[in-house]
Amino acid sequence: MSSAVELAMEAAATGPADVAAVIQPASNASAEEPIANKQQEAEVDFAKISIKEAFTLLNATAAGLSDAEATERLAEFGPNKLPETATNPVLRFLGYLWNPLSWAMEVAAILALILLDFADFALILALLLLNATISFVEESNADKAIKALAGALAPKCRALRGGKVRVMDAVHIVPGDVLIVRLGDIVPADIKILGEEEEHGEEGAPMQIDQAALTGESLPVKKFTGDVAYSGSTVKQGERHALVYATGVNTFFGRAAALISSTNNVANIQKVMTKIGAMCLITIGSWVVLELGVQFGGYMHSCKLGDGLCPTLTNLLVIIVGGIPIAMPTVLSVTLALGASQLAKHGAIVARMSAVEEMAGMDVLCSDKTGTLTLNKLSIDLTAAHPMAGIDVSTLLKYAALSADTVGEEAIDMVLAATYHDKDHLWAPNGPYRRLKFVPFNPVDKFTMAVVQDESSGKVMRIMKGAPQVVLKRAHDYDTIHAGVEAKITEYASRGYRALGFGLAEGAGAPDAPGTNWQFLGLLPLFDPPRHDTAETIQRCHAQGIGVKMVTGDQQLIGAETARQLGMGANIHKIEVLLQAKAAGSGLVGGHASVGELVEAADGFAEVFPEHKYEIVQMLQDRNHMVGMTGDGVNDAPALKKADVGIAVHGATEAARGAADIVLTEPGLSVIVEAVIGARMIFQRMTTYAKYTVAMTFRICFTFGILTIAYNWYFPTILIVLLAVFNDGAMIALSKDRVTPSPIPNSWRLRNIFLVGIVYGLYLTLSTWVLYHVAAKMTFFEDGLHMFSLNDTDRVLLPFCRNLLGSLGVSNPSAPASSLTAQLGQQYAGVSESALEQCLVEQRYVRGAQLRTLIYCQVSISGQALVFVVRTARHSLTTLAGGLTYVAFFGAQVASTLIAALGFGGYAPPPASVSPCSLCSTSLGSHPTFWPSGQVPIAGTEGRFTASVIGCTYYVLVAWIWSMIWYLALDPIKWLLIWALNEDGVRSRHSWKRMIRMRARHPTKTGEEVHITLGAAAANHLNPMGRASMQRPTAEMLSRASVISVSAAQFLLSINQGNTLDCGLVCLPNLP
Repeated sequence: MSSAVELAMEAAATGPADVAAVIQPASNASAEEPIANKQQEAEVDFAKISIKEAFTLLNATAAGLSDAEATERLAEFGPNKLPETATNPVLRFLGYLWNPLSWAMEVAAILALILLDFADFALILALLLLNATISFVEESNADKAIKALAGALAPKCRALRGGKVRVMDAVHIVPGDVLIVRLGDIVPADIKILGEEEEHGEEGAPMQIDQAALTGESLPVKKFTGDVAYSGSTVKQGERHALVYATGVNTFFGRAAALISSTNNVANIQKVMTKIGAMCLITIGSWVVLELGVQFGGYMHSCKLGDGLCPTLTNLLVIIVGGIPIAMPTVLSVTLALGASQLAKHGAIVARMSAVEEMAGMDVLCSDKTGTLTLNKLSIDLTAAHPMAGIDVSTLLKYAALSADTVGEEAIDMVLAATYHDKDHLWAPNGPYRRLKFVPFNPVDKFTMAVVQDESSGKVMRIMKGAPQVVLKRAHDYDTIHAGVEAKITEYASRGYRALGFGLAEGAGAPDAPGTNWQFLGLLPLFDPPRHDTAETIQRCHAQGIGVKMVTGDQQLIGAETARQLGMGANIHKIEVLLQAKAAGSGLVGGHASVGELVEAADGFAEVFPEHKYEIVQMLQDRNHMVGMTGDGVNDAPALKKADVGIAVHGATEAARGAADIVLTEPGLSVIVEAVIGARMIFQRMTTYAKYTVAMTFRICFTFGILTIAYNWYFPTILIVLLAVFNDGAMIALSKDRVTPSPIPNSWRLRNIFLVGIVYGLYLTLSTWVLYHVAAKMTFFEDGLHMFSLNDTDRVLLPFCRNLLGSLGVSNPSAPASSLTAQLGQQYAGVSESALEQCLVEQRYVRGAQLRTLIYCQVSISGQALVFVVRTARHSLTTLAGGLTYVAFFGAQVASTLIAALGFGGYAPPPASVSPCSLCSTSLGSHPTFWPSGQVPIAGTEGRFTASVIGCTYYVLVAWIWSMIWYLALDPIKWLLIWALNEDGVRSRHSWKRMIRMRARHPTKTGEEVHITLGAAAANHLNPMGRASMQRPTAEMLSRASVISVSAAQFLLSINQGNTLDCGLVCLPNLP
């Protein structure tokens, strides 16, 4: 096969008219499609062609594109992002119905349908759809809010447009753009690195690019002039201009889209709730098995398919529907969605949802000084400036301004440039100076260097600025001046000033090139005042049980002075003390038994390099602390990944944001404190719900399970479904409830949650069982309060029925009811059982139906009132809940009370029945209220176990009073449990702290995650940064990483301009 170069040369020789006949198309062209009818493409390996050839092929210049050209190319190539996969809203909605709890409810719905119980089927289905709808709406609203708030964090880049540097969204760059990439940037597109060469042809220092996420290389790769770098890689060192040759789907990252997936971002809270849900399902399953065995094996119930023909299976729906915490996915979704949205409004974007829980449990925060504890608004104290002999302050400031690179808008460079009085007449064309080269700062060398030419004299000089000790050590007269300079540095540090040193050398070249003679120019004191609210915020942290440790790269004295001003404590160590102690291994360290104790006791560390932050985090974690770490630079990324909560501060680099769990959009420590409080409020809401869920599952299962097994008494599914609907409202209100965050770090203690829930559940079960026993087995209400009787014992019913039958003229109660139609009515002609037996069946049916509404009302009131107890450690009646919680409670209970009082007119009617009844009057001699049909079951049929509903009228007052009496003991029970379980350290703060320290660390974060923050995934409240993970590409894909298709017209333009493209163009199959 001819090479593309040969084909193109032939095309150039034969003329443009014959291009279609001689240029080999890229392999994605269809063999059947006529070549003349398709835009022909050849494939170019941009790693192999020269910079000049790349500019020619892209029809670009080193000054960048004009706005018109950029607009035209944006329309041609599209935005610099991967196309978002639109989620079908219907499928997304159905996804809320696809979880184990919903499956159990769906089984219940199918069971109701099989039993022809259409009303219960409809109610169960409505309950499922209601929860799914609420989840869908709330999460959609949260996604919209998160996208709007996270928009400010969209990747930015610096591009040359018309020769001028412009900061713009990376999504708008196009092939042919010239970018400025530097330390901390995530490369926004596939680029070819341009030269930064001096007049003598010296190659600049190489860049260091970390492309491990793309290629699997474990260490950063050196990139020289002409090399390529791929979208998604991270700049670890250096600053260069670069030519964009591919964007969006055409980048190596974009072409490997099949390997990309949205970052798995499941909150640990979801895992905990899954365990709670599993426990609830196990409890329900156990009671279902037990009830089936007793009802069919013990009571010998029959079962036929059809409406009302299998009350035992219908009654199982009570256990299933009532016990399943169906609102759990909804409450979880709404709580996390609203929580993430609220945190975002406070200036904290949660990039990893598990960080919400870990932030709630954070007990140590390692904070940067600059920009977090301080204003990050540098100023120079000119009265304290220290120029060397022969240099005045004005001259020192001039060299300082010449050393500054304002393109990158670094705070130090900006203040140096702005402080010089004649700054507007410094640079050409208004002044005599022109910059030839700039060597950016990196954390290893700790200096920058500018190569500047004085065009009036032609003189070239190098100006260095950086850490004063670094610049001072290069001075030719170091031995003579170092003592005085170091004394001045110490004086600055004692006053809280940060010293910046400046040096001057003639000629161009590397900083330590042979023959270089550095002159130390002097020192300038920089001052970054503490933020006005930092001292108060630190006190708030301490009040929340969070220790704050300063981590700064400044000198120890500067750190100590800042700590003194902020009231943090003066126990600030140099990082070398820590490293030496760690290297020593064992023995006393600064009066402490171990290195770990030293780290715990320290108020901060000074002269810290970014890599030392990782060591600090690891040591604190080894002491079982939940650690938060702030960072802003690319080299902070390992520590941010290692920390339980990595926090990228306001203004952090793209690399730091990509590694962080929380990204701050506002400056200062107060944002972190607000985020901690917000996280603890989310945690508190979920803890409240967890306790309530466990309590209600046990309460429903044990209450109705015991009543069914012990008394052969059934409860209607329709009431339990309504109970679940009303409880859902209260539970969803909890996601927006007013809560008091814990004053100490939170931690999941599932054992305690289960124990507390079981105790509450069994206590409420006891309250209902006692009410049932008093109403159905005793005569308290009729004898003491003269209410109609609900007693269903033979001791009460036999004499009552004999008297009732006697009043109707029946002399022989044992005679078949069918023979007594004259006294009872023609409707009894089909009743073969005795009149006495039929009377007992009717009385038990009516009293049981009224008792059900009484029990329903009491279960509803007492159960939902538990919310007010579990939501606070204080007395529930003196602690104000959220407005929605009260609305949900009283709204639900008003509805429940009306349902209980009025009933459903005897729904569901028994399958084999008599109507109207003659033996169903109350103990007071009247026909039951709100029951016009008078339809009763026939004795001897399974219909006598039908769980019908008749209003209990004024018995609802009994339910309210009974619930309030039993409610009074819930707070004392709560306090006993808190004391017994030592919740929040009320019994022993020491043992509580020990528990916190000994708690299991949930493995939600390993520190090894690979994220690429390019908006490759659709942003939502669970993944607001749009992070994506990428699998390792194959060797074949890597070999073609820099191969891009270009049009034949572009290629011919390059050939016609006389370029030789010897090995850059290849004809290979396109990347799959």
